[in-house]
Amino acid sequence: MFVGNLLLALAWAELQASVTLANLFVGYVLGYLILLLLVRGGVLRESRYVGKVSMAVGLAAFFLRELVMANLRLARDVVAVRQNVRPGIIAVPLDATSDSEILLLTALINLTPGSVALDVSPDRKLLYVHAMYVDTADAARAEIKHGYERRVLLLLR
Repeated sequence: MFVGNLLLALAWAELQASVTLANLFVGYVLGYLILLLLVRGGVLRESRYVGKVSMAVGLAAFFLRELVMANLRLARDVVAVRQNVRPGIIAVPLDATSDSEILLLTALINLTPGSVALDVSPDRKLLYVHAMYVDTADAARAEIKHGYERRVLLLLR
């Protein structure tokens, strides 16, 4: 499916008479939508590729939303007279087991303003995270577990 999607992207760029990165991207998106319609219509058999691309887009959208919200929260605290910072270090039990799962999870946490993944326990069962806004440890844990980690595991497993 991936190769088919790339071929559709190349065909689109050739039809546009200009093989540019923008045309390849548009062709890739259009090719993916065509493949998605063919799978949903029963013409092609179900493929992991179609689901994984959807999960990757979902993770990217979730991360962008979290990124914007975290930046707005930090900006509000910077200009506010009284800051609402409640820092804390929390231990998050991990369902992620592979290096790639843990790496992607920690990268997303570190890229989000106001949070830093500090360390992984030697047995790889806990991730220690410093967060600037910790109302309760359980709420902060749940935000990471049900937000970031769940989406990372759906994508990589």
